[in-house]
Amino acid sequence: MGDETPLSLLIAELAADRRWREPEAFFSRADAMDRLDLYLVGVEPGDSRDSAERLIEAMEAIDSVFYDDLRERVRRGEGGAALSPWIRTEVLPGQHYDALDALLADLLAIDEPEIDSASLPPEMVRYQPSPARHIVDGIRRARISAGDVVLDLGSGLGHVPMLVHLLTGARTRGVEREVVYVDCATRAASALALAEVTFIAADAREVDLAGVDVFYLFTPFLGTVLRDVLARIEAEAARRPVRVVALGPCARTFARMPWLYCDDPDPSATDRIVVFRSRP
Repeated sequence: MGDETPLSLLIAELAADRRWREPEAFFSRADAMDRLDLYLVGVEPGDSRDSAERLIEAMEAIDSVFYDDLRERVRRGEGGAALSPWIRTEVLPGQHYDALDALLADLLAIDEPEIDSASLPPEMVRYQPSPARHIVDGIRRARISAGDVVLDLGSGLGHVPMLVHLLTGARTRGVEREVVYVDCATRAASALALAEVTFIAADAREVDLAGVDVFYLFTPFLGTVLRDVLARIEAEAARRPVRVVALGPCARTFARMPWLYCDDPDPSATDRIVVFRSRP
């Protein structure tokens, strides 16, 4: 008993538990691999390390089959049904990532390029993917449906347009200034046969906003750029009802706009989704 360590105890627990071996037990495997990686820190080569690494390899092999099946279901148009078992209702504030982000990353299989963030123009914000739980929260609270057109301003590698379309069937678009990001997102959408998801390399101040029902922003830019984009959204809101789904500091700017209203008790919150609607 004296030789037991957290790692050896976890190995014994996983060896006795068959549940994580089921393909659908993705979250259980993700949690187990996180714990194994944590306990492996500083462990010298030997029986415990070898056993832990074999367990991780076994879990990764099961995940590989799981993702192959999930991608095939998405290609057949079963995105919402395929993903629904792993969509949780609890939404924690903050910009950290969790197991749902890992699932989405492996499903989309986006080949992320290297971008020198030091070369960003003034008022542009370094790209950071939206945590998947916030995307799901935005879909629910903005009541996005298959009849909507959704535009992600500053779409990066395209996680938001792809996940929104998969869960709702809405037509989605992403605009992104980095051409290499647009190319990667386009390839990922094509590989999953997402014909209603498109991306364009353009300046958000110049892209066509006609017909868009829902605008999404994870604070992709600040200052005069945000001001100019906001003015263009306001012009669209004068023509038809629109919704703005915001995450991060840009929510404070939208909260000050008299042409928008928000039912959220704290419309300036920066650590979770805030949904704004245009006034009639």
